Amino acid sequence: MTVTLKLPEEFEARLIVEADAKGVPVGELVTEYLYRAVPINNQRQLTAEEIERELDDIADLLPADVPPLSSAATSRASIYTREDGWNRT
Repeated sequence: MTVTLKLPEEFEARLIVEADAKGVPVGELVTEYLYRAVPINNQRQLTAEEIERELDDIADLLPADVPPLSSAATSRASIYTREDGWNRT
């Protein structure tokens, strides 16, 4: 589909500067903005702030008295078991 837009000169100049800075054609930049503005299949890309808010909401679901994992529990050595060695040939 081809769409022709009549943009104010200042706005067009800003798009050109941004596209040049990113090293992409202006049309590609405008398409990227449209994909963000108009979700496809009812999906849209979350902003960093929205992702952080969602993760905070998930963290709030954890009980306050849950202790953090120890360094030993999260170490690389604790991930592998002796059975991992058995699978090597």
